[in-house]
This record gives sequence, C-alpha cells and structure tokens, in this order.
Amino acid sequence: MKKSLFCLFIFLIIFSGCSKELPIYKLEKNADSITIDGSDYAVHKLKYKDKLYLSEADQEVTPDKYSKLKLGKQIGRTKDDLQIYEVKGDEQRLVLKGFMFPETFFELKN
Repeated sequence: MKKSLFCLFIFLIIFSGCSKELPIYKLEKNADSITIDGSDYAVHKLKYKDKLYLSEADQEVTPDKYSKLKLGKQIGRTKDDLQIYEVKGDEQRLVLKGFMFPETFFELKN
C-alpha cells in the first residue's frame, strides 16, 4: 500500500511539472492600498501581455458576494507557481490561489 501511494505521489509530481506550459502572469504584491470603512487593504497587480488586473479589496469586506463565484479552468500561473483561474460566467475576473494562499479575486482594469 505504501509503495502504491509513493508511486502515485511521484506520478503527481511529474505530471504537475509537465503542466508548466501555462502562461506566466507577473504578480506585484502590495502595489497600492485602499481604505474601506476606515481600514486599509492591500491592492495587488496581476499583469499578462497588455492586460492589467487589480485585486478586489472589498473581498475582505463582503466575502458572501465572492463565495458565490465559481472557479473555471486554470489559465495561467505566476513565477512562484501560484495558480490563476478564470471565473465561470465572468470574463472580467480572475482568481489567484495556491497552497497556503487564499483565493484572491482580480478584476480587469484595461
């Protein structure tokens, strides 16, 4: 049983290494800040080619709105292997997430 799990683990590592063909987005953490109801929130930038996405700080204030949004397929990644997903039914938003990194929603700005 342990050998089977080990083989499965090795297969998953190799398979995930083969999926590096996704576009690489540039993430700029803490690029700006915004004040909502007297509290400051960091704004992150996500860039790919000529598109700029800004993180949605109100995600912290109104999480119920964002919990209804569903992830689509993975469309990219960052240099530090955070995953980028499309949002089903919303062409203006992306989601950034990773291991030990919560889902962060970004909105297209240009």
